[in-house]
Amino acid sequence: MSVIKRLLIVIMAALLSFTIPFQYRIYAAATRTPAALSQLYARYAALIDADSGRVLFEKNGYEAAPNASTTKIMTCLLALELGNPDDVVTVSSYAASMPDVQLNIKKGEHYRLNDLLYSLMLQSHNDSAVAIAEHIASSYLDGGSYHSDAASRSSEESRRLVQIFAAAMNERAAAIGCSSAHFVTPNGLDAEDENGPHSISAVDLARILAVCIQNEEFIHITRTRNYSFNNLDNTATRSVHNTNAFLDMMDGVICGKTGFTGNAGYCYTCAYASDGRRFVSVVLACGWPGNKTYKWKDTRKILEYAKASYYYRDIFVPIDDYRNICVSDGTTEYVETYIPDSLSMLIADTDVVNVTYNLPGTIKAPVNDKDIVGSADIYINDSLTASLPIYARGNCTKIDYIFCVRKILLYFTLMNY
Repeated sequence: MSVIKRLLIVIMAALLSFTIPFQYRIYAAATRTPAALSQLYARYAALIDADSGRVLFEKNGYEAAPNASTTKIMTCLLALELGNPDDVVTVSSYAASMPDVQLNIKKGEHYRLNDLLYSLMLQSHNDSAVAIAEHIASSYLDGGSYHSDAASRSSEESRRLVQIFAAAMNERAAAIGCSSAHFVTPNGLDAEDENGPHSISAVDLARILAVCIQNEEFIHITRTRNYSFNNLDNTATRSVHNTNAFLDMMDGVICGKTGFTGNAGYCYTCAYASDGRRFVSVVLACGWPGNKTYKWKDTRKILEYAKASYYYRDIFVPIDDYRNICVSDGTTEYVETYIPDSLSMLIADTDVVNVTYNLPGTIKAPVNDKDIVGSADIYINDSLTASLPIYARGNCTKIDYIFCVRKILLYFTLMNY
């Protein structure tokens, strides 16, 4: 290789040694504000793609607000993940003292955990929520040091167990990706602690329900219309009826949870499916007494908008031969790169999708086959939605003493011809 050619390579490598962002626009947009959702009753609302988690619409959706009994989706999720459906739950005096809505369980009664989950999710019983929380905290979390016999447990011990369970709710929410969740109670009654009031944003609540519907037992429970069971003492028979009227108001509803308190107003979160697409909607502070149907009207508007607007589209296809990268101190001048992944997402005509390619102009040896050397970043409406890795193809070892000796020997060998 001539000196001039080597010099050009060095200069090019220096110029390209920074990451090059190249932007490619896939879809243009007319507007980002859905007119169909401009007149919602709810103070807070959200719509997300249940599978990707992408926020498709929000109205004050990142502001934390009281969320009443929609809290119980997290209580149910934790109980399903941590507990055994055949666990025996003993009712404490504290659990039995919860205000309406109640199953009217009594201190010292025994129930199967699974039966109480139907009470929790179908008729939103506050006493069942606390009994479940105490059981999970004392049996599966770090509350084992408290009185194991719930019937003999003091109210203070019960409150501490509820705090332990609430901490687990917040930890689980954080693991899902929620940044606003602050659960104080397992039933959603208006409450606060030293860190603030019981609250969550509409977007974060939607994210939790999106995780819940990955659990088949959660779906089975929340879709059940009627359920009857006995306590294990055979002294009481209980029957519960599903109060989620929206199950029969719109085709495609998977499940949902209602809620109401004086601070929260009427609340509702709903999971919905249509033609292979799954959505989760949330409305919070959606009217107060006298306006009980507002939550249904807003939810229908949001889901009809989702159904009409969002379809799966291919927004990235694999690139087998993307671009070469110069290699400094390498035994070869460059390595090839490729992007093997594809991406399909729910996209509306009003969405703007950009792809930004981030790839250094030069990298240092050694480079191994399938090393990640860059990324193709997918932005939808200026928000980073996905990042696809760019891989190196082939190996490039670092120049060493043996390599240099071989080059010198080859040079002199060629000079003799």
